Order: sequence, then structure tokens, then C-alpha cells
Amino acid sequence: MHCRVCSQSRLEQFLDLGDQPHCDSLLRPEDLGQREPFYPLQVCFCHECTTVQITYTVPKETMFGEYLYVSGTTETLRTHFRTSTERLINKLGLKAGDLVVDIGSNDGTWLACYQPFGLRTLGVDGARNLAAMANARGVETWARFFNADVAREIIASKGRARLVTAAGVFFHLEELHSVTAGIAELIRDGGVFCVQAISLGEMLKYTQFDQVYHEHLTYWTVASLDRLFALHGLEIISADLLPIHGGSLELLVATRGSRPVDPSVDRVRAEEKRLGFDRIETYRQFGQRVWEIRDELLAILRRYADDGKKVYAFGAPAKGATLLNSFHITTDLVSCATEVNPLKVGKYIPGARIPIVDERQTDLPDAYLILPWNFLKEFLRKKRDYIMNGGAFIVPIPKPIVIDRSNYDEHAG
Repeated sequence: MHCRVCSQSRLEQFLDLGDQPHCDSLLRPEDLGQREPFYPLQVCFCHECTTVQITYTVPKETMFGEYLYVSGTTETLRTHFRTSTERLINKLGLKAGDLVVDIGSNDGTWLACYQPFGLRTLGVDGARNLAAMANARGVETWARFFNADVAREIIASKGRARLVTAAGVFFHLEELHSVTAGIAELIRDGGVFCVQAISLGEMLKYTQFDQVYHEHLTYWTVASLDRLFALHGLEIISADLLPIHGGSLELLVATRGSRPVDPSVDRVRAEEKRLGFDRIETYRQFGQRVWEIRDELLAILRRYADDGKKVYAFGAPAKGATLLNSFHITTDLVSCATEVNPLKVGKYIPGARIPIVDERQTDLPDAYLILPWNFLKEFLRKKRDYIMNGGAFIVPIPKPIVIDRSNYDEHAG
């Protein structure tokens, strides 16, 4: 394999999560009679450009042609997009009539936030079902996989963009260089690219190994993105860390030399160097901690099972499939997963084959295993009465803990 960024072959594997199914290819009841496809899930480090990446690419059409993750499901994410919109409009001086293009725009939740300000918007998303949802709510969306060719079509029909955004998608890109070239062309007349991507630094700090799945081909630092953007005449002009999704980088990117570079960029670069993000030893230690989490979490779940207590998964996110399949957790320890997303209810988590049921129509277990731990505080508020009446949350990341009424306030505050 060659590096997805620099094309060199100096790659070293530091974590092998085994063969796993595509996390979001949920199974229907009629699928259970045959084995779903499994693919290697291995993570490596490029000694040349420091980019962390997985070794195997599941075709984007398999993963994203129909997609079940919907941006507007949680209040936390809706609030995040509203505040991001206001911050970017003010920081960049966007005006009515300016064009905003969102790559991987999902159901249009973020783009809808720009419309009250009079900005023109266009979403581009390869998931046909989500593009249809966005168009139905009045957010123009092209059901396409963004790349350089699509960028040229946008310029021909709508002009260049003042802002291009990509939230939670820049690590998905099979056509990484074509996409980046398209962004460079779209913002060439003074526009800015805003990328929000899960922070590799926070993954390392909190052992968020379940952020690794086949949709996430690359895991970014400022240093590794520097290398990618430089190849396309771009540079990072601002760097920030946002709390969303367990810690995400927000980088503003522009044509090289077109805008001043904020001191935040050098600060983040220096901190990454200090923490060893450019050294393989850092990643080897991360890999070792994953298996410590496995042992601790399985001990908790087996204790509940031995006591005859029921444990349900709370939510069925993509990261949850990674955790369950990496640790070989099936229905003997977690009997079902509760969901509010109707696109998931009635299906099964692949690999683990745990049934997904409607949270609103399901009894309460003795404990929930919290798979979307990145929304923990929202869920603690939602389930306060449940916990105060004897229920519990089992939280696997960064270190397995049980939250019950004795320590609820400590974690909910």
C-alpha cells in the first residue's frame, strides 16, 4: 500500500481490529441467513508525512450510496451547526448572495442554518436518500460524490464559492486528491474552506479507537493536512479545537498567500510535535491501550450477565459497530440496541448481529452501554429519571466506567 497523501510506502501498522463488516451496512431480517462481507480494519502510520490511515478501502458506492446517519437527529449537533454558521459568517464577513457549498451535506441540517442570512447554498452528497431529504426541506442538494469534475460543474452553473465546508466527511474521501483539487478551484477567487474533522489528537488522548471504521480512511492532524493542502496550493490559516464528536479540528484553509495566517496554526503545530504525533511510538502505545479497554469493559458486561441483569446498547452508531466487533460483543452480553432513528429500527448491527429496536417502545434495561459516548451529557439529561430510579450507563471511552445515581452529578455537570 502507498500513503493516501504523499504516495510513499513507508507505512507501519500499529492497530489491527480484525476483519469487520462495513459498520453502516445494517442487516435486514432477511439478510441473517447469509454472512455479510467482512473487510480488514487495520490502522497504519506514514513515516514520511505522518498521516494515519487505514489500509483497506471499501468502495464509496458501497458505503455511501444509501446512508443511515442523519445529521439532524441530535440537538447537540443541531446547536453545533447553528453556532458554527454564526461564527463563520462573522469571521469571514459573508454577505447575502454569497455562495456556500457543503461537501457531504447529509440531510441539509448545516446548510439550512445559512438560509436565514440570505446566502445561496448548495449541498453535494453521494447518499441518494439523504439528498432527497435535503431537497424536500428546500436545501438544494446534488446527489453526487464531490470531486474536481463536480467542482467545475458548480463553477459553471453557480460561480465560485465564498465558503466551502466539510463537516465530518474529510476523512471519508476515497478520491482525496481530486476532492482537494476541486476545493482549491472553488475557493480560488478569495474563498475559504472550513473543514471540521475528528481530531486525531483527541482520539489518542482519550483512546477513541472506535472512531476507526471503514468510512474513516484518514485521521488528521494539522501537520498531515499541511502536507495534503500544500500539494494543491492551499494553506491552513486558522486552527481551533471544537468539542463536537469527542473533539474535532476546525481548520480554515485558503489559497496560499491570499490571507494572513493566524498564530493559532503554529501553536497547534507545536503542540502536536510536543505530544509526539509525528512518532510511531505514540501510536503503538495507543494500540496497547485499546486492549486494556477491552478487558475492563468485558469484565463489567460479564458481571451484569452473571447477575442475570439486562444490558441494552444505547444507540447504534457506526463507532458502536467497531467497538462491538473489535471486542466480539454479541447478544449474550448486550441483547439489543435502542434507537430513535427510524432508518435503523428493525435492522441488525452487522457482525455482532444485535437487533436494533425502537427506544420509545422498549422496556428499560438494568444498564445501557453507551455507544455514541460523544453525546453523553445530552443522554444523561434525557435519562436522568431512569438513572435516579436505579438504572445505569456503562460508558466505554476513554476508560470503562458505570454511571449510576451515586456519581450522576459528577458526570452530568
